[in-house]
Amino acid sequence: MSHKRPNPARVYAPPGANTTIPEKLPPPGVINPGLVKNLLEQVTSIYKHSNEKSFKTRVRYYEAAKRFCCFLAARFRLEKFKNVDDRHFRAYAEHLKKIGASPATIQAELAGIRFFYRLSGGKNKLSENRSLNLPKRAVGTENRAWLPEEKEKAVAIATRMGRTDVVIAIDLAYELGLRVEEICVTRVEFLISAKNTGIFVVPKGKGGQRRAIKLNPMQRAMISKYVEYAKAMGLHPGDYLISGSEKHGVKLEVKSLQNWMSHNREKFMVKDRDKIVEADKKKRHATISWHGLRHSYAQKTYAEALKVKPKQAEKIVSENLGHHRCKVTRIYLAEVKVKRKSK
Repeated sequence: MSHKRPNPARVYAPPGANTTIPEKLPPPGVINPGLVKNLLEQVTSIYKHSNEKSFKTRVRYYEAAKRFCCFLAARFRLEKFKNVDDRHFRAYAEHLKKIGASPATIQAELAGIRFFYRLSGGKNKLSENRSLNLPKRAVGTENRAWLPEEKEKAVAIATRMGRTDVVIAIDLAYELGLRVEEICVTRVEFLISAKNTGIFVVPKGKGGQRRAIKLNPMQRAMISKYVEYAKAMGLHPGDYLISGSEKHGVKLEVKSLQNWMSHNREKFMVKDRDKIVEADKKKRHATISWHGLRHSYAQKTYAEALKVKPKQAEKIVSENLGHHRCKVTRIYLAEVKVKRKSK
């Protein structure tokens, strides 16, 4: 039996772990897989016994810690995660900058490492972001909303594929500004209540916050359509609209929607969309995502609110998105913010 030489940029990790270190590392044979395995077992134990922060955040931080373990084993041959010190931490921050990781990614990676290091019982002080000379985040500088033709084509493709769940998710995200996670926990009873009252109460938003969206005629018609769909499918009021009722049904549906987007976006995304120039508008983002439909919703809602309550337009969008801060809302809007010159 022949054995392939190990790829030095790919080291041992549990299934599903993203451990590629896109930079030249020591030659094959120098990296000790046992060291990597040992470090990963330590952070995995911490992950299994921690209930701090939200599940999604813990998973994100766990992935960051696993990537850091691979880096530690390759560069420093460290055996215990709790023995991480500031030189290791700074070296990884420099590594992330060198390979061109985005500012948001770098901050999330470092936050995850700090989180697991604290829970490991480590006593060393790790540098704060302000002392690491990190690149600044350019938040809200691009328009991430979908183009109308992209939405229409996506719905058509999902329909041909028999993915009714995708069609429903696109509608709820585009018409109500719901996140994918919020869509997947939406129950039939929420739609029935919204149909009767004209107010859709988002089940559980980011941070556990609830918010109520006053429906316009078009949104109410969409809600009525899906109430009828639920009846035709034999769903009960307590059933999820698109997620399965089995254990981890919501999690599986979220993953299914995300996979569908990853595998199919190129089929309906306008080519070179980032080269589309619109007067007084932000540059279009090069790709699209589920979250981009929230941007589409925000921009539609803002345009409608400007016609009736111009002074409250940003506040209306903010409340409907569940941010409750106009500063955050502006990230979703397409207009370029004009700085007023002081007299």
